[in-house]
Amino acid sequence: MTNTYVLTLGVSGTNLFAGTEGGGIFRSTNNGTSWTAVNEGFTYPNVSCFAVSETNLFAGAFDRGVFRSTNDGTSWTEVNTGLMENVVYTLVVSGTNLFAGTYANGVWKRPLSEIITSVEFLSANVPAHFSLEQNFPNPFNPVTTITFSLPSKSFVTLKIFDPLGKEVSVLLADELTPGTYSRQWDAGTFSSGVYFYSLRAGSFSETRKLILLR
Repeated sequence: MTNTYVLTLGVSGTNLFAGTEGGGIFRSTNNGTSWTAVNEGFTYPNVSCFAVSETNLFAGAFDRGVFRSTNDGTSWTEVNTGLMENVVYTLVVSGTNLFAGTYANGVWKRPLSEIITSVEFLSANVPAHFSLEQNFPNPFNPVTTITFSLPSKSFVTLKIFDPLGKEVSVLLADELTPGTYSRQWDAGTFSSGVYFYSLRAGSFSETRKLILLR
């Protein structure tokens, strides 16, 4: 461990994690006998807290909000949608939500279903260009499938908006390798009507319309 100013400790499976001031995150796989820095994608060195949900490890930073790792800390991705204060002091998973206590903006709550998304990998063939397909079926009730293709490794967001442009659901917010993917949207709790789904991947952005018809 190259930084011994340890602010917080966390456990995920058989791994022990240490969050430091100025040194980022360290991981031990042998009960603390030795440590390795695991900071790929973690953009701030001051780590305040950890929280765990199944195979998902969350880390809070003093000036960059909340990060998530799905591979035991090997890499990290920001999950800050809706977070108004990036100084995070504490994290906790309660029920189906992740909560963050912040410096001056109270408590942030985000459903785990928005963060822990399930995207199906359809093909490893590298597409020639980015694309977003029309959802199928359309109209639908209440589940539809959205397919998209990535020619390069990208941080991808797939979001649903109502006709007024208000974000109503985040289906995906993760870094993906090149290939073709699909993601289902279960609109069982939404009212009938026209919605829009928007894909952003790097500099690529495209929006299409879908219709929920009960």
